[in-house]
Amino acid sequence: MQTGQRQARLMPADSYNQPGIEVVEANVANNEQKVFAVAPQPAHKDQMQELVNLVLETGSRMVDRSVDKRLEQSLEELKDIVYDPKQAERLMDTPGAISALLSIGNPAHRPISWPPSTRRLASIIVGTMVQNNPELQSKAQRAGAVPALIHMLRDETDARTAGKHVFALSALTRGHALALEQFVQLDGLRIVSSINPLESTVFRGENESAKLDMRIVRFIEDVLNPEFNPRIPSTSASMISQFASVWCTTLSSRLTSSLEDVDSAQSERPTYERRLAYLHSLELLQQAYSDTCKVSSGFKDWIHNELARVKHVSDDEYNQALVNFYESNV
Repeated sequence: MQTGQRQARLMPADSYNQPGIEVVEANVANNEQKVFAVAPQPAHKDQMQELVNLVLETGSRMVDRSVDKRLEQSLEELKDIVYDPKQAERLMDTPGAISALLSIGNPAHRPISWPPSTRRLASIIVGTMVQNNPELQSKAQRAGAVPALIHMLRDETDARTAGKHVFALSALTRGHALALEQFVQLDGLRIVSSINPLESTVFRGENESAKLDMRIVRFIEDVLNPEFNPRIPSTSASMISQFASVWCTTLSSRLTSSLEDVDSAQSERPTYERRLAYLHSLELLQQAYSDTCKVSSGFKDWIHNELARVKHVSDDEYNQALVNFYESNV
C-alpha cells in the first residue's frame, strides 16, 4: 500500500445481506467448485432519481418540518445505495447534490436546522461517497465540502451527529493532498482540536461525548500521521509539524486530568479506552515528530504514579501502554 493510501475494509462473511449487496453463486469449469462472490445490486433508476430530487428540493430551501420523516427515510435509503461506488459517483455527479447534502447537515441552517438525526445521515452519505475514492474526494473538495464540514463540526450541538461530521472530514481528507492542505490552511486542526466534548457544556450524554472525544483524537492522529499524508506544500507540512507540538501538550494535559470511563454493563468497572487512545496517539506523535513532540517531567512522573496505581487492575493493554510510554521517555 503506497503512502497516502488506505486499504478498504474487508466485508465480514456475515454481512453479505447488507442493503445493496447480494451473494452470487458461480461454478468453476475445471472442478465444479462453488464460489461465492459479492456483487452490488443495481439501484432502480427511478427510485434513485426520486430520492435525489427530494434531497435537492429540501436542501435548497428553508427547513420544512412537515417533510422531516419523508426526508429522513429518503436519506436512509440513499445511505445504503451509495455503498455501491457507481451509485455514489452518480449521486456526486448530480448538479447540486453535494451542496444540498451539506446544507441539510448544517446545524447553523437558518432560520432553523434539520433535526440531528437528519443532519447525521447527510454527513454519513457524504463520507460514504468519498471514502477510498480519490476521484470523488476531488469532486467533493472542489464543491466546497472541506470548509462546510469544518463549520458544521464547529457549530454542532449533538455529540453523536458531530461524530458523523468527523467521519465525513476524515473520509474526505485522508490520503488526499488538496483536501488535506485546504483543511490545514483553513485552521481546521485548531478548530477541531479545540472541541473538548467531555468539558463542553454544549453536548449532552457522557457516553456519546466520550465517543466523540475518541473520534476527534483518532482523526487528528491520522492527519498528523505521515504514513497517511501524501506530499503537500511545505507551508502546510510546517503548520502540521508545529501543531504536533501543541497537540502533544494538549493530549498529555487531558490524559492527566480525565477520569476513567465507567462501563455500566460490567458492574461499574472502570475502563481505559479513552486513556489508551490518548497514549497511543502520544506514542505515534513522538515517533513522527521527535523534535517537536515533547512531554514535561511532570507528565513522566504522572506516568510513573499511574503505573503504580493500576498495577493490579485487569486491563493488561492499558498497563502495557503505560509501560511502553514510560520506557521510551526515561
